Amino acid sequence: MNALLNLLRSMRFAIAILTVVAVAATSGSVLEQNQPAVTYVSRYGEFWAVFFDRCGLTDVYHAPWFFLLLAFMACSTTLCLWQNTPAMLRDLRSFREQKSLASLRQLPHSVELDLPAGGMPAAPLAAYLRAQGFRFKQAASTNGYLLASRSGGARRLGYLLVHGAMVLICAGGLVDGNVGLRLRLWSGALRLESRDLEPAQVPAASRLPADAGSFRASMNVTEGDSSNTALLQLGDGYLQQQLPFAVHLKRFRIEHYANGQPKDFASDIDIVDGARHLPVTLQVNHPYTYRGVTLFQSGFADGGSKVRLNMLPLDGAAGQPVSGTVGRGSPLLLNGEPYTLEFSELRAINVFSNDRAPERRWSSQGLPGERVHDVGPSLSFRLRDKLGQSDEWHVYQRPAMIDGASYFLLGHRGQQDAALRYLRLPADANASLGSYRQLLQAMADPARRASAAKAVAAGVQDRHLAAALETAAQRLLQGFSVQGYRALAGLVPADGDRNQQMRVGRLYLGLLERAAQQLIRPADPRLVHDILQAHNEALELQLPALFQFERYEQVNASGLQVTHAPGAMMVYLGSALLALGVMAMYFVQERRLWLHADPHQLLLAFSANRHSPALQNEFERHRDAIGRLILAAAAPSTATAK
Repeated sequence: MNALLNLLRSMRFAIAILTVVAVAATSGSVLEQNQPAVTYVSRYGEFWAVFFDRCGLTDVYHAPWFFLLLAFMACSTTLCLWQNTPAMLRDLRSFREQKSLASLRQLPHSVELDLPAGGMPAAPLAAYLRAQGFRFKQAASTNGYLLASRSGGARRLGYLLVHGAMVLICAGGLVDGNVGLRLRLWSGALRLESRDLEPAQVPAASRLPADAGSFRASMNVTEGDSSNTALLQLGDGYLQQQLPFAVHLKRFRIEHYANGQPKDFASDIDIVDGARHLPVTLQVNHPYTYRGVTLFQSGFADGGSKVRLNMLPLDGAAGQPVSGTVGRGSPLLLNGEPYTLEFSELRAINVFSNDRAPERRWSSQGLPGERVHDVGPSLSFRLRDKLGQSDEWHVYQRPAMIDGASYFLLGHRGQQDAALRYLRLPADANASLGSYRQLLQAMADPARRASAAKAVAAGVQDRHLAAALETAAQRLLQGFSVQGYRALAGLVPADGDRNQQMRVGRLYLGLLERAAQQLIRPADPRLVHDILQAHNEALELQLPALFQFERYEQVNASGLQVTHAPGAMMVYLGSALLALGVMAMYFVQERRLWLHADPHQLLLAFSANRHSPALQNEFERHRDAIGRLILAAAAPSTATAK
């Protein structure tokens, strides 16, 4: 026990522990803390992710070895204070008036000055010491007197402040580290929950009461709703933290920059504590503290916005309305098979800038090009089949202008590692898909195909040529509605040269567009061309259907961070005391000045805790000033003798 106590109160051990704590805190600042395991695997690889987890580096400030370091450092510093404080307090009150004349003469800065006949009175010397900021004590000697003085006693207090501050900081860290919670987790009294459950469904073994101690949790509150619980994320699970009050979100406000990025957001909330309703506005960097719990505005999310889609078959038949809620799934019957629409994200603003490349446009492959205006709301969702396989969709509500024409944009990604491929659905003069659906419906109707084919061949005088054109037009319309442009390739003779095949292909393409123009009246040639192009791309992508984003009712949710840190005041106080103590230790210099007078000589001895180049100048200044006092005291005696 004695050996352990000697180790704990030794300066070397304290410095070693402080160094290790500093290194651990540095690693906790460099390596992002409290992230899911998959984050570390994706960034650093499986080996290092396992290494960081085993060493506790993913949650340094709550690791057992970090608590042990803090405890050792607090114990070591406390023992140092216990051992050295009495001696320092005694030294703080001591003027060392018992020092012998021999020891005073051996000091590096000492000098003996001759006194006038009759000696030197103590009063002028005491007044000088008082004027220089020295505290002194007068003691009698065998043949004179001694004035023992000192200044800079705050340096000793700085030592006590620094060590006391370290104890406070370590104690605050242990309190806010919530050691009791960690012990309950390690013992199995508490269990992390990994399932996405409603607050009332979280088991009791994963709940924490309001008086459980310190915590740093997060909560999402939907507009119009209230919540009195928060989630404490720990590794890959969470604990539900009960709050001593409820938070009711009245309204969430958000402002955007010109480029569409969030500029500022705020939450108008009511803190409900029994019958008391306290209105508060939370903003970024403007937290609010109530009953020791601090609320921070940390983010925002979708609170379950209501959306409505129109599912359009590829043949242009009547659409099927689909309604749902963001964050949830909606069942859907598609081509006789059960599917689920999982709505993931609603964005009310989509702004694209075009400063660097004005020629960029929305692309049929990859991400959409940047634009200089808001293209309107968009909706992201997944279409999942009964086997669990899904593809990703991104649909815009309003048509966008591209090369002077208006298009509804629909993005699709079939594989996770592929880029979104955007499909342009041409909008007609009414900013709708009416002409698009009308043409697809007409191409799927045999009677309307025959009527359009006759209209194409009506102006041909040669009956054989007219019959051939009519037959070819019907085959092109029928084939294109099912196969797209592949149907044209199937009609081109395979035995001709390439140039001849190209000419025949262009003839068939022109015939197809002329026949398609007969199906919708009045027909814009560009609109017809764009409709055919869009239908062909939909067939190439093998889309089961098309989706049109019709309307939405946005519901916001505010993301709040909730903290309770009872040890924070201890850490803040310790930091302030540490700063004061360091300044006292390094900027306050302790000085001692002894003046021993006998009937013939005055011994002046001067010392300081640190030797510096200015120390000699200060000693000479005191020597010269006291010499002038001696001369002043000798002048009246000389005048009386004369």
